[in-house]
Amino acid sequence: MAAIRLVNKVGAGRSRTAEFRLSQGDNEIARVGVHAGASAEIPTSNLYTVQATTVMRDFTLTSNIVEFDEAATTLVAHVLNQDGYYDFQLSKKPGRQPSAIVCENTWRLPVQFKLSQPGSPVQVLTVVDEHNTISLSTAEQWQCYAIVNGITTATVTINSPSAVVTLTADTNDDGFILTGG
Repeated sequence: MAAIRLVNKVGAGRSRTAEFRLSQGDNEIARVGVHAGASAEIPTSNLYTVQATTVMRDFTLTSNIVEFDEAATTLVAHVLNQDGYYDFQLSKKPGRQPSAIVCENTWRLPVQFKLSQPGSPVQVLTVVDEHNTISLSTAEQWQCYAIVNGITTATVTINSPSAVVTLTADTNDDGFILTGG
């Protein structure tokens, strides 16, 4: 399985932990503290598991679980009334946008979609208002920055799902440099 590796090479005397923040599109997929001299791996699989929830009066409705590994997918949440019984279902349809998961709500109230990647800390919670859609990027491009001792590094763009991003001390001042991608 591919993974982005986050490496903290800042000496232990300068800092104990760096907080790395990794985003894919508008979604923050990791916020990880990495001790000096250590590293963390964030899996970058295209395998997703999704489940939706909504409300109906005093009841919380939870959909079926849908798994997929396509980079372009449309997920449709809908409430069905069959013989007086309500059934909240999530269905997967072909993608409408390249490199995007489109979450569509056909219900009259907001729906929360919970997307996760098995074996990964990646989890995206998004609420789609009634009769609306929202797109989540699956493009293989990530942005990463780190925070060390209250100092935020410049953001690096990562184009490989197996990249190594390294944090080092800036020898010219008291700052830090993030490289990789």
